[in-house]
Amino acid sequence: MKNTSSRLEQWMKQGNVTISQLFFTHYRALELSDQEAMVILHIQSYQQAGIHFPTPTEISSRMEITEHQVAAILQRLMQRGLLFIEQSNTDKMVEESYVLYQLWERLVDCLEKEQSASEKKTSEQQIGELFRTFEEEFGRVFTPLEYETISKWIDEDRHSVDVIRQALVEAVLAEKKSLKYIDRILFEWKKKNLTTLEEIRKHSEGFHKYTVKRTPSSESRPKVPFYNWLEERE
Repeated sequence: MKNTSSRLEQWMKQGNVTISQLFFTHYRALELSDQEAMVILHIQSYQQAGIHFPTPTEISSRMEITEHQVAAILQRLMQRGLLFIEQSNTDKMVEESYVLYQLWERLVDCLEKEQSASEKKTSEQQIGELFRTFEEEFGRVFTPLEYETISKWIDEDRHSVDVIRQALVEAVLAEKKSLKYIDRILFEWKKKNLTTLEEIRKHSEGFHKYTVKRTPSSESRPKVPFYNWLEERE
């Protein structure tokens, strides 16, 4: 037990190498091979131990490749702009160190591109769902021209999907299912600078009061008072 504790203490004194999870999850996006990635990790390890310019011999001593293979990898990394050598003058001596800043910067770029692609995919899914909602409410398949009209509300008029869906709700409540009517609603909202659902709901508060009138003989559709967005109110 004493020997185990001693080895554990020695292991803990060696310290840890801090590597961002971003590197492990995205290094392949930079077209780095596993060997190239390991060389970068060893450079980082040496630098955190105070050795800022490890030689190919030192790096290869930790790997199952020769120093010539390490040197070739270092050369490729520098040619690709992922690794640089920085020189500094200290006590009349020139010291060199590896700089990995460009590598980390490219990894961040990869992450941002992935997030952007993910957001675009999400946006496309929301637009697809919006189209389906319109078709369900109108009870028919839309024409390409009608799809283009809805797309313009998003791309040109910069209305959010949620706001357009709410405009559809207003049209349904008014029993005026037409894209022209919805376009007028969106125009009025934009003119009044209402860009969020919260702003729209606050503005129309008090006008959407649902009253259901039932008759003994039949189940009639609830009569719903609605806010007429196309009529200015004092």
